[in-house]
Amino acid sequence: STLPGPLPQVDTSLPRHLEAQGAEVHQLGARVRELFAAGQFGDALGVAERRLDLCRRTYGSEHAMYATCLNDVATFEQVFARYDRAEALFEEASKIQKKLLGQGHPHTIATLQNLAALYTAKGDAPKAEAMQLLVQALQLSSSGGGDGP
Repeated sequence: STLPGPLPQVDTSLPRHLEAQGAEVHQLGARVRELFAAGQFGDALGVAERRLDLCRRTYGSEHAMYATCLNDVATFEQVFARYDRAEALFEEASKIQKKLLGQGHPHTIATLQNLAALYTAKGDAPKAEAMQLLVQALQLSSSGGGDGP
């Protein structure tokens, strides 16, 4: 699983009264990535959970930034082999991303790749294989290599 980077193509602007919380969401995201890189997964999960809560209160639960925060928490839940919670969080993130960003967006595809890795970790080879095929099809169609519109 990978942590997605910032969302350069998504509007994360906020009303003035929420700007400080938005800045804190971004600062916590940077801290999560630092802890992840250092292998401090327990600490990273704690910060990612705080960030998820703040993100929900700041952006709402139907925002691409919230989906990114869900993906981060799910990644750490997977590290700790809490597969059911990780799967639910990845699926929620995927639904939000598909709705807001579209199926072929890199963040949507990255979350589906994380789900495929989760299924592999769980030992569910058929689901992992099916998800990988979906990811490949989406990558092909989003790169213009498919026959779709």
